[in-house]
Amino acid sequence: MWQSLRRALRWPLRRPGFLFLAADDELLARQDPSRFARAWVGLAIQSVLWGLVLLNVWGLAWMVFGGFAPYLVPAAATLAVFVLLPFRQAVTALLDLCAPGQRPSRPVLAALFVAVLGLCLARLSGPPSIAEQPDLPVWLGWVRPWALYRVLLLMPLWGAWSMLITPQFCRPRASTEPVTAAFARGCPPVAATGWLVVPLAGSLFYFHYMGLAAQVAIPAVAGLTAIAAGVLCCRLAGGLCRRALLAANFLTQVAFLLACHSCMKS
Repeated sequence: MWQSLRRALRWPLRRPGFLFLAADDELLARQDPSRFARAWVGLAIQSVLWGLVLLNVWGLAWMVFGGFAPYLVPAAATLAVFVLLPFRQAVTALLDLCAPGQRPSRPVLAALFVAVLGLCLARLSGPPSIAEQPDLPVWLGWVRPWALYRVLLLMPLWGAWSMLITPQFCRPRASTEPVTAAFARGCPPVAATGWLVVPLAGSLFYFHYMGLAAQVAIPAVAGLTAIAAGVLCCRLAGGLCRRALLAANFLTQVAFLLACHSCMKS
């Protein structure tokens, strides 16, 4: 029974989508590239799950530590989960592009990336406004949560889309890792376009109370950043590679956070 339970718990961690996002390079290099031909499906699905994880971490930390530095502790807890679990490789990938090797600036850049993300999370805090309150029955209130929960839910969705859209502009070349080449070739334009509907519809639905300008600006910033960051990271990396895709994921999420913060405070 316990062995079956352990196997069941390990199964998601062995899926190609999870490995491509969170595994280290050595483990990924030992995988059969053919397994990653449809990894974009798992990557898209798990982005929803990671969004749910982040908002629940924030909610749990707020319930436990709400009376002490009400939003600082939830922001720190969410930041820790983000950086140490699903997107640790994404932060590392951006570091590798900006400060390859063992450059002295590497620790400073790492601290800067984490600090920017943490500051964005902390400044998203605040009680819900009247406008964002769901005009729904109590039993359907979860469909439209507080604004900061909406942001946490949508962040990974936009990050995942950046990894799907980038291969449409930067095709695999000889230097591309076999796993990444399989991932890119297995993600056709129709898949990238189809997945865009999910974060785009979520953003339009969740941020309609801010007004039309903000409702359009937030997904526009996220979408344009996803494309631009993907192309730029591929150029910095010398072509399409996993590092470029992961770095674009992180940059897109930060840009989405900044856009949300700007529109919420305006």
